[in-house]
Amino acid sequence: MRYTIWIALLISLILLSGCESEPPKIAFDEIDMSVADAGSGEKIFGQANGDAPSCVSCHSIGNDGGGKIGPSLAGIGDEAASRVSGQSAEEYLYWSIVRPSKHLAGGYSNLMYARYEDDLQAADIADLIAYFLTLK
Repeated sequence: MRYTIWIALLISLILLSGCESEPPKIAFDEIDMSVADAGSGEKIFGQANGDAPSCVSCHSIGNDGGGKIGPSLAGIGDEAASRVSGQSAEEYLYWSIVRPSKHLAGGYSNLMYARYEDDLQAADIADLIAYFLTLK
């Protein structure tokens, strides 16, 4: 029974990732990093929001007991700026949230929930980015 639930969840996540060809509902230039709050981003990371699962349900940030489906985000604050040539750390993290299949971490498939932009506001995404940038 437990595996059936996980399989159903994974299938649902794959089906929800079909919006990748549409432009994001929240454009990168709508993300105001000057008012972003890393503390609020940390709270968003740990809680579900609407239909969106919490980030920590799939990602860990070290030995925090977070999920193991997605890659660890430990050190992402240092690595984000060098992941894609010509993209800032903020832009890389933005695309990783609103279009998760755009930049897949090595060894991982596109299983990430693909509708965070439906369940989060631009300020929430900015706060998450600010939090991720603290993960050195």
